[in-house]
Amino acid sequence: MSGPHRNPDKLNTIGIVVVGICGAVLVYVTIVALQAFYMNDTAELQQNQDYGGQDARLKAIRADQQRNINELALASPTTYRIPIDLAMNKVIQNAQVDPSTLVPAVGKSNVPTICPEFGRPKNLNQCGVGSAAPATPPAGGGSDAPTGSAGSGGNAP
Repeated sequence: MSGPHRNPDKLNTIGIVVVGICGAVLVYVTIVALQAFYMNDTAELQQNQDYGGQDARLKAIRADQQRNINELALASPTTYRIPIDLAMNKVIQNAQVDPSTLVPAVGKSNVPTICPEFGRPKNLNQCGVGSAAPATPPAGGGSDAPTGSAGSGGNAP
């Protein structure tokens, strides 16, 4: 053997480790990307299989409620239903004319039912003002007038 002397062969361990790690990362990223791709394709189908259209009843009820407050209709032989926007405008017009008649079933609200004091509401008979019941029965055939319980508030003129 004549010629220059060769260096002994060495294993390039750093290169092998780098190529191995890069290959493993590439395989992992490929698997994750494929799962995301197929998950995106089958998500709607899987949700329908899991829940089976359970929200169909909710959507039907919601549509019925929206129709009830937004359409003009005959609610009973003597009662009409108007859209909520028209009803709010009508309440505002009635309040501008006479705010004490906003609840027709109760009648005119011209007698206070609680004491005009700060804090928890007290009945009129507890603060010594007198009876909380109005002198005349309510118009319109409604129920009895409020008895002045802690939760009722009156509209004083």
